[in-house]
Amino acid sequence: MIGSGATVRIRGVSSFALSNQPLIYVDGVRVDNSQGTGPNNQSFGASTTTRWNDFNPDDIESIEIVKGPAAATLYGTEAANGVIQIITKRGGQGKPAWDLTVRGGTNEFANQDSRIFTNYGPDPVTGQIVALNIAQRESDAGNPIFKTGHMQSYDIGVGGGSPGFRYRISGNYKKDGGVSPTNLAKNYGGRANFTLNPSDKLQIESNLGYVTGRTDLPPEAGYGGTPWTTYYATPTNLYDAAGVAKPNNGFYSALPTAYDKQYVMFQDINRFTGSVNITHSPLTWFTHHLTIGTDQGMEYNEELSAVHHDPNFSYFFGFDADSGYKSVFSRQNSFSSLTYGGTAKAVLMGLSSSTSVGVDFFRRNTKYVSGYGEDFPGPGLTALSSTTSARTGSETSVQNNTVGVYGQQQFGFRDRLFLTAGVRSDNNSSFGSNFKRVTYPKVSASWVVSEEPFFSRMPFVNTLKLRSAYGQTGQAPLPYSAVAYDSAVTGPSGSAAVTPASQGNPNLGPERGYETEIGFDAGFLGDRAGIEFTHFSGGTRNAILDRPVAPSSGYPGTQLVNAGKLSKHGNEVMLRATPIANTRTTWDMTFSAATNNTKVLSLGGASFISPSANVRHAVGYPVGAWWGKRVVDATIDPTTGAATAVFCDPGPTGGAAVLCANAPLVFLGSTTPTREGAFTSTLSFFQNFSVYTMIDFKGGYKKLDGNRRVRCHIFIECRENYYPKEFSPAIVGAVSSSAYVSDLINDASYTKLREISLSYNLPGSFASRLGAARASVSIAGRNLHTWTNYKGLEPEASFQGGTRGFGQWEQDVTPQLRSYVATLRLNF
Repeated sequence: MIGSGATVRIRGVSSFALSNQPLIYVDGVRVDNSQGTGPNNQSFGASTTTRWNDFNPDDIESIEIVKGPAAATLYGTEAANGVIQIITKRGGQGKPAWDLTVRGGTNEFANQDSRIFTNYGPDPVTGQIVALNIAQRESDAGNPIFKTGHMQSYDIGVGGGSPGFRYRISGNYKKDGGVSPTNLAKNYGGRANFTLNPSDKLQIESNLGYVTGRTDLPPEAGYGGTPWTTYYATPTNLYDAAGVAKPNNGFYSALPTAYDKQYVMFQDINRFTGSVNITHSPLTWFTHHLTIGTDQGMEYNEELSAVHHDPNFSYFFGFDADSGYKSVFSRQNSFSSLTYGGTAKAVLMGLSSSTSVGVDFFRRNTKYVSGYGEDFPGPGLTALSSTTSARTGSETSVQNNTVGVYGQQQFGFRDRLFLTAGVRSDNNSSFGSNFKRVTYPKVSASWVVSEEPFFSRMPFVNTLKLRSAYGQTGQAPLPYSAVAYDSAVTGPSGSAAVTPASQGNPNLGPERGYETEIGFDAGFLGDRAGIEFTHFSGGTRNAILDRPVAPSSGYPGTQLVNAGKLSKHGNEVMLRATPIANTRTTWDMTFSAATNNTKVLSLGGASFISPSANVRHAVGYPVGAWWGKRVVDATIDPTTGAATAVFCDPGPTGGAAVLCANAPLVFLGSTTPTREGAFTSTLSFFQNFSVYTMIDFKGGYKKLDGNRRVRCHIFIECRENYYPKEFSPAIVGAVSSSAYVSDLINDASYTKLREISLSYNLPGSFASRLGAARASVSIAGRNLHTWTNYKGLEPEASFQGGTRGFGQWEQDVTPQLRSYVATLRLNF
């Protein structure tokens, strides 16, 4: 849906219990990268908005992905998952140069008539089994359930300056509508970047960004909403036994229009990101820099179910419409950082030296405030203060500090052989009191073979570089994990009291990531073709796990300990080619692919732990793998076709199938893709036309089809439930109980036509009529087609609520939307 965000990972999974998301830096300053923020529009604690949406793509000059040992020296603790460095646009020298970009387009639920399920059930009057495809019915009536959303955006910027001062200032407005009337993202933003050069030895950069806006979100997944009531529509809700039409007209719970009126959920965001970077070169051989930055964000989230004195709403929603409730939640996030570093360089007889040292400080303060209440006295009252029961509130503050020092030495020989060694030492406020500091080493070597005299004997290879590296990074425990603390409770006779809440662990330290990589970069045929290849292997030591606390300690629950270990390895390759390059036509192509495989090596003595439903970290198997009973056969009643006994895989011991009641859980597949990649093509012709194509893919993993689980295992709406003789005994047995998942966990590999666009540079005469120096137009289609054997609705959709965290579930969520957009760009 509009406003949601994708899960971003670099080289797969690095932790059992902590985040697997990379850090984000903007212009050298660390910023908030929170995922799953906003109101719980998926219920079960699941939210869909992300702070990644706050950055305007038109403000971005470049994106650098830092992974593996490269992250060790500069980023240290918390960089175990890699770093994404965003560099925003700067102004160039010259008179003011203006640019204006205008976009307009649509978002749609592609092929909803054929993709949304046909469900079965008994006719309430005749008892005969009938089918209902509610999406087809509504479309035939001229009222498609999921509407076409409209998008528009406007970006304007100006940049210029002199050798001593350069600037770029930009502003933007965006309004994107989804396929539900209650799904809309609207925000305003601006950015101002300044570069001051008082002398040839001093440069001062200032980078300022601000965004404000609101994202309206519809309910879905565990919350219900239009996907829930549509995907699970049933003939039994068409009319009652007397043939009188029911208010929900076949929809499972409520009419989609009723959901749009009953539930209001949104997130407001105000966010400022700023930095000052001072670079000074007092000597020809010495440069030092100071970066000071901040990221200040204020989220306000609201979820409202107001009172509606409408008999149909009472029928649909019960308490939610008759009494109502309201939940508000704010998150005030403050990131502050300071980095100082210096580099001394020297060259002597072909040998170069670069020595760097530095120190950085990072502080994160987060304040949470929430309130909840129920029972509004009547319609029109929506303030939290108007609720009359179950009123609660909370306030929590969390602080985390990191101080690090680093040093790095690089030697170069004749600009062809480079050796680098570095070390970083960090202290973090989340470490236990008995754990003082952590040190991360890094070493690397590279050899530009093509600079050697003997290389001229290889005519088809014009550049060749060999490289290798080893490094360590880490990830700090969550704040206060190491500290023993109590919680406030109401004591006897209403008195204030405390009770033990967490035992803490004074020995708790960071997880330790380690990685070795080797690879090469090569260019061929005058650099019209090239390849970059990397093999990496490593893992995580001292991974944080939950260990049960002894009841005699007086503390409940579990204690975090550094006891786990995992390994991972993979390959990355990038191929590029320019098969055509002449004055009229240029064709550039790239193909990238990566593999990633993980294995659990140790769990502190345990053979497995279960972080979420149907998912295990099991020694010897991939991290976060699917586990369940695999149904392989069933005894079928010859008259009814129903399963009278269900048989499952006997497990590693082998042999004949056993009754599922006695069967073990077995490995069913990986939850994380083990391969992914993309192909891009840019064909420029007739000087003014360009066609861009992108196809991407993921594979080697499985996903749980929660829609089939609800329809076939719980609500009994599938054809398998009513016509079992058409299906294999294993399928009939699998759908006979909601305890079985082997028929739900399917290969989710896919290849997607992500984008095709056509751009045209308008003639100068036409641009001048618009008062512009240059003008271009483009049209693009995104998410145009998916090739997959996945049996669910959408291999990329995900419901992360409740106990589903580590695995990927698809359950009554909005699929990826197909979009079409037209763009006009003007330069003045």
